[in-house]
Amino acid sequence: MVFGEVKVREPERRCRPDRDRRFACIAYEVPGPLDLPIFLDRQSADAIERHALRDTSVELGGILLGKECLDEETGEPFVWVTKSLEAKHYENTQASFTYTHDSWEEITRERDRLYPELDIVGWYHTHPDFGIFLSSHDLFIHRNFFAQPLQVAYVVDPIRQTRGFFQWREGRVDALGGFFLSADRSERIALSRLVNDLEGIPNTDGGGSGLSPRLEAELIAMLTRPAQQHVPMNAYGIQAAALFGVFGAMLGVLAVAAVLWLNSFYKQMQEQTLALQEITKGVNQNSAANQLILNTKLADIKDGPDRFLDQYKKVVSEREVAEKTLAEQRYVNELLARDAKGMTTEMKKLETDVKALRKKAEDNEQDAKDVASYRKRVGNLESENETQAAKIQQLSVALDSTEGRRALELLEKYNRTWWVAAAGWVVSLLLVLGLIVTFANTKEPVSAEPPPVENPEGPAPIRIT
Repeated sequence: MVFGEVKVREPERRCRPDRDRRFACIAYEVPGPLDLPIFLDRQSADAIERHALRDTSVELGGILLGKECLDEETGEPFVWVTKSLEAKHYENTQASFTYTHDSWEEITRERDRLYPELDIVGWYHTHPDFGIFLSSHDLFIHRNFFAQPLQVAYVVDPIRQTRGFFQWREGRVDALGGFFLSADRSERIALSRLVNDLEGIPNTDGGGSGLSPRLEAELIAMLTRPAQQHVPMNAYGIQAAALFGVFGAMLGVLAVAAVLWLNSFYKQMQEQTLALQEITKGVNQNSAANQLILNTKLADIKDGPDRFLDQYKKVVSEREVAEKTLAEQRYVNELLARDAKGMTTEMKKLETDVKALRKKAEDNEQDAKDVASYRKRVGNLESENETQAAKIQQLSVALDSTEGRRALELLEKYNRTWWVAAAGWVVSLLLVLGLIVTFANTKEPVSAEPPPVENPEGPAPIRIT
């Protein structure tokens, strides 16, 4: 089977649903700290659960649509599954699910027609009463057709009522500890009821929006199941037949179980009997051997007591030598342990010295880098010094010439003229100050007596006093 070309856009930067006040999010199970955050829309989760319960005798599947995103605050990736499409043309058995070329083409057409703005972010399928895992066939599909870094796989077991996501991590496909279910904030109650139903927690609020997906699917299956033709019978006869049938089945099961148990018990008795015979035979052989050894030792003692004493002394001597050797070995071990402790301390000291030397080497490397920059600056200064020296040399040559001497004479004349002008300005300033002082001193003094008043009628009369 060959899939069509799957185009996956670059991840979009957007706010995570659990940080957006417009949405409500509840975790299913416990997402791990290193797990890829996956947000599954409530309606999509409900649709997948209903699809999984539609037929629990075989595997079913479909495609997950949504967005591959980067958190605008942290830049970390996450996946938002907002829609799902069921696979209608597929090959499945009780333990496998395979997309066909027609199924993929129809999914592509439906995606382009209904949700052209969404990406294919993964796939889902069911494992009826098998548990949550990816088989070798599932891994082949995921590795070859959903190999993008953020594409995921979703597995649902409709019988055991378990489910879980799988993600790419360092080239392998790992299971996630949990994921998030999301919905509009106005659907918080329905979202919490769905999460409780998925985790098997009873809803005690008394409200809700109807039956759970599992009960509704089972009710639909029961109502749509074709009716069987029954032969009219007496109600009591039916009950009696059913009752005796149950008793008969129970007795048959008990009889079979009793026969199997007796057979197993008989085999165990035979095995234990054979084991006891082998043990008895071994004990008899060991007893005979031990009796022979004891008789031989007694005969040796009777034949030669001195030989027995010699052997005893030899054994005692060997024991003393062994104890002495053991003590020496213990002393050597203590010395080795002490040396090992000292070597450990020395090793730690050497490690500290190595760290100090590395730090010093890093400082030397930094100094070497600074020396290189200093050398470059010194080179630049030397170049500037050479340039200034060349200019000074040129000026010296110019001053030694006739024109240079004339320029020096003019400079001297200019300096003298400047000094003469400055002295003239100082003398002029002193003269102005002197004139100001002289003018101030030549003014008539102002008398304190009032001026004489002229008599308009004639001369003033003469008074004699």
